[in-house]
Amino acid sequence: MLMMDEPSDRLINVFGALSQAVSDRVRIAIAEAFTAGGETAAALIAIGHEPGMSIDQISRILRLSHAGTVRVVERLDDQGFVGKSQSPSDRRVAHITLTRRGQAERTKLLGLRNAAVAGLLVRVPDNDRAVLERIADTILTSLLDDPQSALSTCRFCDQARCLGCPMGTRRH
Repeated sequence: MLMMDEPSDRLINVFGALSQAVSDRVRIAIAEAFTAGGETAAALIAIGHEPGMSIDQISRILRLSHAGTVRVVERLDDQGFVGKSQSPSDRRVAHITLTRRGQAERTKLLGLRNAAVAGLLVRVPDNDRAVLERIADTILTSLLDDPQSALSTCRFCDQARCLGCPMGTRRH
């Protein structure tokens, strides 16, 4: 069996810096418009991916403690972005969904995220974008462990624009 060559130290550093720069751009763009802080924006976007999730499911997606997730959901509830309904099968479980106001805010945040990333990609020539998309698909597919990890990785994604999602998070 042939072994793949190890990536160069430079590629590791450049890719690491690129991933950090993209993350920083997205977080800065969102933070300027959505001051709730922490993982609140990520929660708002993720809840839109799978309406009706429980606090436990949201906690795993955000990689936060149960108590931390409860505080995030309470902030969203206080701002009128989410609604809670009790599970008919387990009274201890609340299902979280976006309100109309929450959906509008989510749409706005996704627009900011998309603009931040597009601003980086606009400088890349068209033929290189196709190669970059294939490489990104390959890397993302290798990260897929289960649906929860996919939603965690895609918590800031605009699911409606990701036809053929490599993480399999697009559901209809």
